[in-house]
Amino acid sequence: MNNLSLSSRLLIYILLIAMLIWGTASALGWLQTRNAIDEIFDTQQLLFAKRLASASLSELTVDNVPARELPKTRSLIKHGDKGNLDDDALGFAIFNHRGELLLSDSDHGNEFGYSTHSGFLNKRLEGDDDEEWRILYITTPDKRYTIAVGQERDYRDDLVQDIVLGQLWPWFIGLPLMMALTAWIVRRELMSLRRTAATLGQRSPEDATPLEETSVPKEARPLVTALNALFVRISGALEHERQFTADAAHELRSPLTALRIQSEVALLAEEDKASRNRALNNLIVGIDRTSRLVDQLLALSRLDGTASLMNDLEHIDWRQLAAEVTEESLPVAQHKNIALETIIESPPQIVQGNRLLLKMLLSNLVNNALRYTQNDGEVQITLRHSGLSVTDNGPGVMPSHLTRLGERFFRPPGAVENGSGLGLSIVKRIARLHEFDIQWRNRPEGGFQVTLAQSAGK
Repeated sequence: MNNLSLSSRLLIYILLIAMLIWGTASALGWLQTRNAIDEIFDTQQLLFAKRLASASLSELTVDNVPARELPKTRSLIKHGDKGNLDDDALGFAIFNHRGELLLSDSDHGNEFGYSTHSGFLNKRLEGDDDEEWRILYITTPDKRYTIAVGQERDYRDDLVQDIVLGQLWPWFIGLPLMMALTAWIVRRELMSLRRTAATLGQRSPEDATPLEETSVPKEARPLVTALNALFVRISGALEHERQFTADAAHELRSPLTALRIQSEVALLAEEDKASRNRALNNLIVGIDRTSRLVDQLLALSRLDGTASLMNDLEHIDWRQLAAEVTEESLPVAQHKNIALETIIESPPQIVQGNRLLLKMLLSNLVNNALRYTQNDGEVQITLRHSGLSVTDNGPGVMPSHLTRLGERFFRPPGAVENGSGLGLSIVKRIARLHEFDIQWRNRPEGGFQVTLAQSAGK
């Protein structure tokens, strides 16, 4: 069924529903018609029996007189229109109190048999046809006679069938016409969807033009609206990707050029050992910077490419996380004689997150603080109930540049430390994925502080 087109499935469902309704209506019509026919003919049988019972039957009681049979009705009409009579469908019989047959019509009346039952009785006659009859037995008021009036059951069933089929024939004729008309209407109404599909098939990947929503059925408009929103997001993502690629190429051009220059200097300084060693050291520093830049670019690309990492949430032990980051950053701190410590006021209320990403966030904050803090400085990781903060006593950032922190590849003018301007961008992206509030500020007593807290609306 799923392989069929929408129009085909609609037609099949409509046909099944129509057949179900038709079948149910036919069954109900059959039952109602049969009950009505039984009521009509039962009443006729009762009236006929009462007429016979009220007639003078004394002459039928003569002893030794054989039972008499009335001639068929058709034989009584010599010249007039005999109509559509069925003599075999109705019969009667009159019995005395001893059960002896006194009078009957021809063919079937003499087969009814005597019965002490009073009322209607469905009975099969013993004869050639072995047909079922509905027979009414009543006794005259003087208890001397029993009258039986019967009607063939098949006669009633045939009449019910004729009436019901007569009502169903318009259905038989109209159903194919209705299905053909429905198929034409469905295909006509779905034509707008086919046009939309054709438009999508011919659309270029860069085309973000919204689809026309008014040209499709109302039921399909939410889909078109969602597609238009998707086009906007894809367009934004492509533009972002193009900008990111351009910025990355620009940022990589300078360190790669510097690496080439230092390589050429090392080659030219074959006899000047000091110059050669200095060029090689600069080459190593440049390679490390380029490697760090590439790692940050890859990390930022992974963060931008998917939010599925947030499906892998776990309980975060901030004490252990801070201890791991401190241990990994200790060599850099010792190299600059910076006091790196963790102060635990109380465990943060942030207890759920992606551990790998949060460790990357904290590492970037600590490494950024160590890089811009002068020798013999201090860097503190503080854990408190409201969140955490990373504080240093470095030079801080000019107030006019605070609002631009977190932009990709942005480095405050005059920064003497090597960097790519991606560290805080990574921090900002991870915080957004976790729905954290992040703030940075210059400390009044000097230095810089980054604070991370749970969003108020979460």
